Amino acid sequence: MMDVLVINGLIVDGTGRRAYHGNIAIKDNKIVGIGKNVYSEANKVIDAAGLVVCPGFIDVHSHNDLVPFMSDKIQNLKLMQGVTTELVGQCGLGVIPCVESKDKVWKNYIKGVVGDPGIQFDFHDFDEYVTKISERGLKNNYAALISHGAVRANVLGLNSRVPTKSELENMCEIVEDVMKKGAFGMSLGLQYMPGIFSDKKELIAMCKIVKKYEGIVMVHLKNHDVSIRYALEEIISIAEASGVKLHISHLRSYDSKDFGCSAELLIETIEKEVDRGIDITFDEHLYLSGSTLMTQLLPPWLTDKGTDVLLKNLKDVRVLSRLKEELVNKEIHYRGWDNYSGIAGWDGILITSLGKIENLKYIGKTIGEIARNLKIHPVDFMANLIVKEQTGVGIVTLDIFSEEDTIKLIRHPLQMVGSDSIPAGVPHPRLYGNFPLFIGKYVRERKALTLEEAVYKATLFPAKRLGMKNVGELSVNKIANITMFSFDEITGYEDYRNSTKNPVGIKHVILNGKIAVENGIVSKEANGSFLKYGFN
Repeated sequence: MMDVLVINGLIVDGTGRRAYHGNIAIKDNKIVGIGKNVYSEANKVIDAAGLVVCPGFIDVHSHNDLVPFMSDKIQNLKLMQGVTTELVGQCGLGVIPCVESKDKVWKNYIKGVVGDPGIQFDFHDFDEYVTKISERGLKNNYAALISHGAVRANVLGLNSRVPTKSELENMCEIVEDVMKKGAFGMSLGLQYMPGIFSDKKELIAMCKIVKKYEGIVMVHLKNHDVSIRYALEEIISIAEASGVKLHISHLRSYDSKDFGCSAELLIETIEKEVDRGIDITFDEHLYLSGSTLMTQLLPPWLTDKGTDVLLKNLKDVRVLSRLKEELVNKEIHYRGWDNYSGIAGWDGILITSLGKIENLKYIGKTIGEIARNLKIHPVDFMANLIVKEQTGVGIVTLDIFSEEDTIKLIRHPLQMVGSDSIPAGVPHPRLYGNFPLFIGKYVRERKALTLEEAVYKATLFPAKRLGMKNVGELSVNKIANITMFSFDEITGYEDYRNSTKNPVGIKHVILNGKIAVENGIVSKEANGSFLKYGFN
């Protein structure tokens, strides 16, 4: 007797091979039979006639580190996208290690990205994090990276100085401990504090530890504007010196003749380095607007002395005068800074996450419209808000990417899919619908990829790249993580003023052999697991 039998579905197995109609038999947590002639008695039969049956999607870029501590609604969002496994700890902005009594400044800084569920941060190491989120119950499978920013903040705070020999040794020891315990690699946030303060010696030393344990380094580049080619050169040189596998997070530049560069240039740069033997992949989320922290609007001469100096300087009228002049000067470029106010305009900077009750009225409004209503300069409002919130402000940067460039990048064989989901404040809609948008918009409507190609990019390709051995493919003896959707219906939304709109089209999800979504309704049970490198 099988536990579950899926019948009559269009099977897209994740390998890129052509789809076919067939059945899937599941016993315990594994696929035990698959094909046109698989029939068996089962405790539960799902008739998938008219549906695509594929591996559960793997989200290679997620900031959902703390989602298990949040509401059921937020915890269910990835399953509603068809995601069964996600990789957290991205962009150097993770929570391991962070103990609130010591690193409260770090908690406050990253809450605009990882959210603020109102808990005490008490994540001394990897095992403690795994234990605490597993005790809460996981609605989907988790895997994690160690975040360079969290490691540096734990040892140096948000100071801009180079670590001493003993401090660097301490940082490397933290990374090694986490890698031994099952992290899949390390993330770097070279455009954020404190990653922006790091030199090559520091990064190479830590990347060598990751390489030692066959992990991957996933990087938020120092720039995404016209300087992105230098940012790529920098991280590629670090990867070459350390030998580590390199993955570029959200590899895109801006749809701006003054501030951006083309997809062709990015692809040409990557292919040139691959031809030289550098091991590189990259990911994309599928939206034309971005999401980040408000401090990213500030050039590095303001942020490079750490939080205390930054907050002091934002009260200085001379500093604000210089800032007003530089933000309108298209000729000024700094390493580690993209001029988002120049790229998107003040009416394109939407506030999404705040902590103070008196400031919540600004969520869902742009800096431009708020400044006009208050009759003050946008820079004055921004500076005052960052000071009041002690840097913890999340924003969406509206309409900064090109759909044409996005299509060119997602067609590339080295590309895979990551949501870059940020569960903070009023979130970017990619938290809700990234994978349905990928299939609905870019496969069904734009026909940028075949269905088989798209499923491969969202399943087996990331599984192989990360070293997840038993997921990402529909075949015998693989873990039964399965997503079923209506190809004609599946849709994710790009509505930034109504960003919490649920996607449509995901009908059933099987997670670790258990039914997690049935007829679009998420089960109340938490059947997810924490995946560890080498143990999964």
